[in-house]
Amino acid sequence: MRFGLDYAGGRPGASAIRAAGYDFVVRYLSDGGPSLPGKLLTPAEADDLRAHGVSIASNWETTAARMLDGFGAGVTDAHAALAQVLRCGGRRDRPIYFSADFDATPQQQVPINAYLDGAASVLGRENVGIYGGYWPVSRALDAGTATWAWQTVAWSGGNLDPRRHLLQTARQVDVNRVRCDVNVAERTDFGQWDFEQEESDLTPEQEEILRDIQIQLRGPGLGGWPQLGTDPQGNNRTLVDAMAAALARIDELRTEVSELEATTAELEREVERLSGHNWPWPLSLIAGPANLVGNQLARLEQLLPDLPLPGRGGGNGDDRTPETATRKPAPDNRIG
Repeated sequence: MRFGLDYAGGRPGASAIRAAGYDFVVRYLSDGGPSLPGKLLTPAEADDLRAHGVSIASNWETTAARMLDGFGAGVTDAHAALAQVLRCGGRRDRPIYFSADFDATPQQQVPINAYLDGAASVLGRENVGIYGGYWPVSRALDAGTATWAWQTVAWSGGNLDPRRHLLQTARQVDVNRVRCDVNVAERTDFGQWDFEQEESDLTPEQEEILRDIQIQLRGPGLGGWPQLGTDPQGNNRTLVDAMAAALARIDELRTEVSELEATTAELEREVERLSGHNWPWPLSLIAGPANLVGNQLARLEQLLPDLPLPGRGGGNGDDRTPETATRKPAPDNRIG
């Protein structure tokens, strides 16, 4: 698995591409005009890419629906595309992808296939590729009008053709201030100019297992998993991105817990210092009056037994206790 870029709004430069972690590009062989000043691959750019070990694959696209012009358009465009490849130091035996950059219907597949037939008459069928969504790519491969497939996740409805060589994901990145689409090379040979045939150490079954593992890690179309939330740029997080975000949040929570523990310890010390009646402000403003009232209440409680209450003597000289005041006098049994 290799990761690469395609771009048209500028030329980020090979050193910036490598620094951003990408090692191949898919470059256009046609001019984009003033609105897309970086679309056309130039000989100087190709030299720079090769010098930094960045592989190059090539694509032809003028207008989005150019392939609907059929066989003759395919012939014309293939001649122009091959001339630009050779001008930039490319090879005749490497494929060129032709773009169906729209949501093509089954009826539109007829002129699309005719266009590819026209391109094959110039390049050879083995060097004809198609770029597009799942359905036009799959129909062209089924019909044998294209041998190479660069699928985009756009207009694909989540479907991926297992025969694809390149996948244009939904992710975009800025490299040296140039907006780029992120691509994945699904096979060792994806049409790059510097490819040299080697014996693979992996069986097709093992490559399929590796591809499945990559999808599990990076999500459908390698564009992240919606279930894992989004990053600050609004992109779905991959499993690795989500794990990194979770670890960062755990560190934040640890910091918050440490701050709470420090605050709790400080409050405990303050409570211990203010134990008793040393109240904190603004309660301290009433601490003195409250202590005074409390002391007076305590003295009053001590004096209660000695206070003259009703029935406890008074100003009329009657100092009988309640018990003696209510007791009847003893009868006088004397005679006389």
